Amino acid sequence: MEEQNLFTPYDEMVQTRELQMLKTLVPYLEGRRKRQIAMLIQYLELRHTSSLFSSGSGALSACEIPEGTDRRSAMLIALKDYCNPKEKEMIDTILNLFSVMENYELFFN
Repeated sequence: MEEQNLFTPYDEMVQTRELQMLKTLVPYLEGRRKRQIAMLIQYLELRHTSSLFSSGSGALSACEIPEGTDRRSAMLIALKDYCNPKEKEMIDTILNLFSVMENYELFFN
């Protein structure tokens, strides 16, 4: 069976090697420690994400969609990687509807 990568480009930008190491430890900890480390991980992720957005360095520019891209179609196509077959079929139907609407506008304008 093909292994699916559940990391989005955004995840790859905000994750650090250290956070991944901490996440790896969680299942091996006992009750209360597990909760404490999980909360610490969430806090560190939030802090790291906040610093990326506030740094003004353009660190998240790799997550941006090129100018002129149909954002709603690109978003739906990207979502398909995380969908089950029924959801993928629904997204394909929506994309086809967008295409029909676009052709209709071109034809009558």
